[in-house]
Amino acid sequence: MKRYAIGVDIGGSHLTAAAVELLSGEVVPDSVAVSALDTRAGASEILEVWAETIGSAFRMVAGSVEGIGIAIPGPFDYGEGSSTICGVEKYDRIFGLNLTLSLVVRISGADSCRIRYVNDASAFALGESLGGALKGVRRGLALTLGTGLGSGFLLDGRLVTHGEGVPPEGWVYCLPYEGAIADDAFTTRWFLRRYRELTGREATGVREIAGEADRVPEAAAVFSDYGERLGAFTASLCEGFPAEAVVLGGNISRAFDRFAPAMCRVLAERGCRARVSPSASPDRATLVGAASLFL
Repeated sequence: MKRYAIGVDIGGSHLTAAAVELLSGEVVPDSVAVSALDTRAGASEILEVWAETIGSAFRMVAGSVEGIGIAIPGPFDYGEGSSTICGVEKYDRIFGLNLTLSLVVRISGADSCRIRYVNDASAFALGESLGGALKGVRRGLALTLGTGLGSGFLLDGRLVTHGEGVPPEGWVYCLPYEGAIADDAFTTRWFLRRYRELTGREATGVREIAGEADRVPEAAAVFSDYGERLGAFTASLCEGFPAEAVVLGGNISRAFDRFAPAMCRVLAERGCRARVSPSASPDRATLVGAASLFL
C-alpha cells in the first residue's frame, strides 16, 4: 500500500505544494500546485492562499495522506508551528499565529491531519538524501545559495544538528567569515557587491552577471572569486564533518558551471575528496524533504 504526504515549500514570493509518495520519494503527477504570494498582505489573505494551494495537492490523494510537511525559512518556531519573522517587511501579519490551527480549519478534510514544520534548507537536504544527489551517502552536506545561505548536515539520511564538526542547529550562515558572517559572503548580496567593485556598474542579480560572463572578463572574475572562496569554506566544513558528497541548491547553484572549476580546484588543493554537484531537481527536493518528515 502506498504512503503519501503533502510537501510544501513556502518562499518569499511563491508557494509550492505537491503530493509525495513516501517510500519512493516521487512527486505524484499533476499534484503540483504553485501560487504567488504577497508576503505583506494580511494574515487571512496569506493563509487563504496557503490553504488553497495545499488543499489542491491534498485532494489528489485525499484519504491516504499521512501528514503535511511544511518547509519555511526562519526565523520560525518549528516545534510550535508559529512564525517569528518580524521587521523585515514579509509575513509580519502572521507573527505568533498558531499556523496548524489556522490551516486545518481552512483545508477541507484536513481537520485531523498532522502538520509538521522544517527549515527550508533542511528540507532540501532531506529531499536530496531521499532521492537526489545524497541518496545512499552516509555523510552528506547540502548548501543552499541564494538570498540567504542555508545548510543541512546528514548522517545516514537523518539531519544532524549538533556534534563534532556540526555548528549549532546545523546552520552555517552565522559562522564567522572574512570579518563578518558567511551569510554575507556566499549570497546574492556578495555577487552584486563584487560586480560593482570590479565594473563600477549595478547588476540586478546573479543571472544577469552569468549572462555577461562569456564576454565580460570582470563578470567571469566574479564567478571565479566566488568559486575559490566557496571551495575554501566548504573544505573547512568538511574538515570537521568529513562529507562524502556535497550538493548545492538555491538560485546561485543554477550557475554552478560558472564557479565549479575554481571551487573544485580549491577543494582538491585542500585535500577535500567530497563529490560536489548541483541538485538535479532543485524545484522538487525541498517538497520531497518536507514530505519525508512523515517517514
